Amino acid sequence: MAALSRASRIAVRAARPGEGEAIATLWRELWDAHEGWGGYPGCRDPLVYERLAVRLDDDARARGGQPILGRHLHVVATVDGILAGQVEGWVERQGVDPQTPYTCEVRSLIVTSWARGAGVGRALLDGVSEAAVALVRDAPFVLGAEVLAPNPAQTFYAKLGYRPVAWAQQVPADPDAAVLASAHPPSGESFIARRAESRDALALCVLDATLATRRRALGDPRFDPPRAVDAATIAAIAAQLGEGGLLDLGAPRTLELVAVDSHARVRGSATFAASSLDPPFRAGQRAVLGRFAIDPALDPAHVVPPLIALGRRLGAEAGARSVELTELSSPETALYAAGLSSGGVPWSQIVTKKIGRHS
Repeated sequence: MAALSRASRIAVRAARPGEGEAIATLWRELWDAHEGWGGYPGCRDPLVYERLAVRLDDDARARGGQPILGRHLHVVATVDGILAGQVEGWVERQGVDPQTPYTCEVRSLIVTSWARGAGVGRALLDGVSEAAVALVRDAPFVLGAEVLAPNPAQTFYAKLGYRPVAWAQQVPADPDAAVLASAHPPSGESFIARRAESRDALALCVLDATLATRRRALGDPRFDPPRAVDAATIAAIAAQLGEGGLLDLGAPRTLELVAVDSHARVRGSATFAASSLDPPFRAGQRAVLGRFAIDPALDPAHVVPPLIALGRRLGAEAGARSVELTELSSPETALYAAGLSSGGVPWSQIVTKKIGRHS
C-alpha cells in the first residue's frame, strides 16, 4: 500500500465482532517484532492465531461496542476504514494510599508497517487514555509502558512526553548459581541470599521504605510513598510470608528473598516470581526478580550479587531460560551496575506519563 497522505483519516474505536482475524494478524506482527528485539518468541502455529481470533470476536461481543470491560481496555485504529493498529490497557491502583494515582498499563501497542509515521500510534494512546479517564472517573492516573531496549518505540514514547522511571536487565537462569557474594566484600564480610522467613518481617518493612524512597527519587508515581514502620505493618508482612518465603500475591511461585550478612542481619531483599507464558507466546516459563531493596549504608555491589545468583537458580528450577531483573534504577547507578556485574544485559525500561490533575 502506498504511503499515507495528510488527508488519510484515522479513527479510534472499540473492536467489533468479525475483526478478530485481522487483530490476531496484528498481534502476530507484534510478537515477531518483539522476538527480533530479543523478546520472548511467539507461536508459529496458525491454529493458535485462529483460536485467538475467535477469542477476540467473543471479547468484542461482550464489550458491546465499548472499549472498557472490567479493568481491561481495548481499542483499535483504522485508516480510511482499514484496520491499522490496536492497543490494550490494564487499569489498577498499585498501592493502598488514596493519593497514589491509578496506573493504566499500556500493552500490545502495534501499528502495522504500512501505517507507521502517520500518527496512528499517538491516536491509539490517546484512545486508551480517554477510556482510562472514563473508567477511573477523572481521578489522576499514569500511563505506563514497558519498552524493550532495542525497540525503536523508545523515541516515539519520548516525543509524546513519556519518561523512563525504571529499568530492567536479563540474566541466564543457572541451576548451579552460587548464593555467596563474589564481589569484593568490605572488611571480609560476606553476604548470603536465602528465602525470607516470618522473623524477617521487621527488616523487610524497613527495606520496603528504602524501595519506596528510591521509586520517588526516580520520579515513579505508580506506587505508595514510604510507610511508617509500625506493629501493624510488620504483622501484615509476617502474615504474608509463608513457609520458605512463599508469598500469597495471586501469582504462582512468588518468593521473597533476603541477603544476610555474616551476623545474620538482613541487609537486602528482592522478590522472585515465575509464571507460564501464554499463547500467542511460545510455551515456556517466565522468571522475574524485582523489588530490589538494599540497605542504603551498603554498596549494592556487595549485596545484590547473591540475590541475583539465588534468583538465577530459582529460575532454572522453574524451567525458565532467563531471569528478568526488574525495577532497577537508572544505568548510571550502583544498583544497575551490580546487575551488569552479575551477568545482566539491558532488557527494557518502563516509561510513564502523568494524566489528570497531577500532570
